[in-house]
Amino acid sequence: MEYQLVSDILKITVNAKLYSEAVLFKCFYWYGNTFEVDINKVDESLFQITLKYTVPGATPDWNNIISRIKRDLIDFRLRQIVTEETRTVRELIIAKAFAYYEEDEAPVSSITDPVGFDPQCI
Repeated sequence: MEYQLVSDILKITVNAKLYSEAVLFKCFYWYGNTFEVDINKVDESLFQITLKYTVPGATPDWNNIISRIKRDLIDFRLRQIVTEETRTVRELIIAKAFAYYEEDEAPVSSITDPVGFDPQCI
């Protein structure tokens, strides 16, 4: 990851082989409340992300923001890896949950309560 800071605009260049477009959109979605975010594919191996600070009268702590972006990129990339590695297990769990579905049958015997509660009145 390379970055360039000019005025209130941060330009970040990211390796497209490490971070997919989906990871970038998930990551930078959370920056949309204080930044204008543009994500562009420069070529097959690079994305360029532009963050323009939109809060009037305030100065951002760019070092803190860059550090947070690095952590968030790793976080969302790791989430993608875990999702891909556990996809089969999740599909098997869902298939198993619905494979032997049978409707519950109404009880054949009458239901009574020694305390005097009549469930048929409900």
